[in-house]
Amino acid sequence: MPLNRAVIGRSTKSEAVLMVTEDTLRDAAAQFEEPLAAYRDAEAARALGYPEPIAPPAFASRLWFRMVWAWPMYEPDLGREPGANLLLADLHTVSHRPIRLGDRLTMTSTVADITEISRQRDIIHIQNEIATEDGEPVCSTGYKFVISHADTFDPAAGTKKEALA
Repeated sequence: MPLNRAVIGRSTKSEAVLMVTEDTLRDAAAQFEEPLAAYRDAEAARALGYPEPIAPPAFASRLWFRMVWAWPMYEPDLGREPGANLLLADLHTVSHRPIRLGDRLTMTSTVADITEISRQRDIIHIQNEIATEDGEPVCSTGYKFVISHADTFDPAAGTKKEALA
């Protein structure tokens, strides 16, 4: 069953503000194995022209999961069936400025598009705008996921079901 295209254009905003702390930056640098000292050290950041340590570029991509709990994937209106497989097809980030120590971030997440690519698969495009609590744009992230509907694969048999093959 295809996803519900009526959700295109719907948005949600993060309920909480994410405070970027030293621990947040240190964890992100370790997670992404980023060696640049400016991700952990104020002096190194200042040497590069930043007033505070900055986040690795990949940090913005994980905020969608952290701030809006992967909305809209679990919204009943979307029509994603339980057990439907999700495959990340595209991820892009456009930075307006680096995320910095002390930033208080919010996120608005919008369903930008849904494309049916076959009877069993859809592509959903989710666009996220990350800004400071005061509204200063920080970056945009976009995700495209291929969703294979739950009834297209029988994991017990390891094959596609006959009816949809």
